[in-house]
Amino acid sequence: MGGNHVLLDGKVAVITGGASGIGLATAKRFGAEGAKLCVSTSNQEKLDQAVPVLRGQDYEVIGVRANVRQMKEVTDLAAVALKTFGRIDILVCSHGYSHFSNVVDEDEEEWIKVVDTDLVGCFRCSKAVLPAMLKQRWGRIIYVAATSSFRCEASWTAKCSAKSGLLGLTRGLALEVAGQGITVNAICPAWVRTERAKFAVNEQAKRQGKAYEEVWEKIVNSYPMKRVTEPEEQADLMLYLVSEAARGLTGQAIALTAGAEW
Repeated sequence: MGGNHVLLDGKVAVITGGASGIGLATAKRFGAEGAKLCVSTSNQEKLDQAVPVLRGQDYEVIGVRANVRQMKEVTDLAAVALKTFGRIDILVCSHGYSHFSNVVDEDEEEWIKVVDTDLVGCFRCSKAVLPAMLKQRWGRIIYVAATSSFRCEASWTAKCSAKSGLLGLTRGLALEVAGQGITVNAICPAWVRTERAKFAVNEQAKRQGKAYEEVWEKIVNSYPMKRVTEPEEQADLMLYLVSEAARGLTGQAIALTAGAEW
């Protein structure tokens, strides 16, 4: 790795949803600080695109396809990271699944899929990596939640239920491992300029019978800073959370929102 960055030198980070958006930005940020990377997603095509980009920046990285809704695949993900690098220090759960519908019209399987991905998927990932962290008596776990953990909108009940539950997991697990050198925190972004956000806004625009540009502009103008955050800003926040400077910070939900209410 070029440069003199050593903040995460020797650390190994497992990042789910690591092939795009906030996850990929975080992989780049951690890699620039010396971390060895295990990036994962259920989309093999995205993984095949992301890994060469990271390697092209001289980061030590492996890509592992895994579906967080399958415990065996998550267990295998952790096993590959351990076999390759010998340890796991950091877990960032940046995966997610978006589906929007009101409760009356909601398909039960789709509702469950959102919760199984966004909430239970984080439980599975944590369960898989914790034995290594407990053995080391050092670890950092970060869940990418959202402002929907605190406030909801019509047709977002599945997402809000999952993200709200994620804060319970954050606080509960933080207490379980507080004496073992492991911290657990959640970041709660509002809208971030990612492909996932573009998809969500497109869905919202369809429901409202409006153009994507109109809905997006309304969102941006509703923020005090008149902008949304970038993935790199969320990655910078997570870099702080995994650093020794944040060793006393655990069980918290931190909102970086460009001033948006939460």
